[in-house]
Amino acid sequence: MNKINFVKELEKRGIDCNESQLNLLWNFMHHVLDTNEKFNLTAIKDEETFVEKMIFDSALLLNNHEFEGSDLLDIGAGAGFPSVVVSILSPNTHVVALDSTAKKVNFIKEYAKRNNLNMSAVCARAEDYAEQNREKYTLVTARAVASLRILIELAMPMLKVGGVLIAMKGPGFEEEIIEAEGAFKKLKCKIDYIYEDQLPESQETRSFIYIKKVGETPKKYPRPFGEIKARPL
Repeated sequence: MNKINFVKELEKRGIDCNESQLNLLWNFMHHVLDTNEKFNLTAIKDEETFVEKMIFDSALLLNNHEFEGSDLLDIGAGAGFPSVVVSILSPNTHVVALDSTAKKVNFIKEYAKRNNLNMSAVCARAEDYAEQNREKYTLVTARAVASLRILIELAMPMLKVGGVLIAMKGPGFEEEIIEAEGAFKKLKCKIDYIYEDQLPESQETRSFIYIKKVGETPKKYPRPFGEIKARPL
């Protein structure tokens, strides 16, 4: 996907991207690919594929959704997808990238500082970070992090009541929703809506599950991760 098609496809979805933002997104791509030669950040090395499956994929998060002025936490941020992309395209959103791998967190920190992005990065496991950050965020995102019922337990304690978890998934998420019925009830949340799209060149499906927090999360959640994984809700 080249720059012209990238902007055109974003415009179709009501997502703004000015020339400065476009150049910064491309700069970020090159920085990721250059750094990838030193340590593994991504398996995708072809630039046009990277634009579609990493940058455009992350930008779809902004489809018809008003992020301006929100505090957004990205769980399992990896090399900065979607956190850095969202920060570039929605500069008034304060983004916190959360990951348990120090080299990835340091990578994001350095890039954000160098480019004056309105974001920070934290090295911690989600269940540990939740202990000191309960009901703090308006939005939580997670891109290909865990099954839905595990992800809900990690995310909900950090959301304000009325806040939304946006789980970024591929096809086949319906079974995850069925499996998570018990988690929805125990963690006092519900599906608000689901947005589905296709990547314009590969035609791969992308699904965004918007899960709204409707009540305060019981204090016993999240449990230690070993327990979450062994006995998911």
